[in-house]
Amino acid sequence: MAGWQDYLKLMRDLTKTLETLTQVERDKNDAASQGDLIGVEECMKREQVLSLSLRGCDQRRDKLLAELGLRGVTLSQLEARSPDEFQLETKAVVEELRRQYKLFQAASQVARDTLEINLRGIERLQAQRIGDTAEAEETRKHHQTDFRA
Repeated sequence: MAGWQDYLKLMRDLTKTLETLTQVERDKNDAASQGDLIGVEECMKREQVLSLSLRGCDQRRDKLLAELGLRGVTLSQLEARSPDEFQLETKAVVEELRRQYKLFQAASQVARDTLEINLRGIERLQAQRIGDTAEAEETRKHHQTDFRA
């Protein structure tokens, strides 16, 4: 059953893409922790490329599910719907995909939290600088001497 093998291959490819995306999230977290804006931007570019890859996987998945007569079948239902000779392999592939997705979610949340914390710090510094500038301007106005008299 070539269609089922193609679907399992697609899920393995998706798992690899999620592994790569998880590493990008970790790299982004490291860059954000170090205040490396260029590194963060580079990671975001890599994320965009991987996001396009995921969209492609999603389209292929929809096509393969339709060919297999499994449109609308969820990942958790997949093992029960797989051909007998592929049940163990399907179970292993599904479990690995789920595991990798959980790792990705965790890495993504950590990176998001780190970015938010650093952004708040930047906002505080900007507000402080604006306040310092306004205070300096006010002080300068009070200390100016009018020599027009």
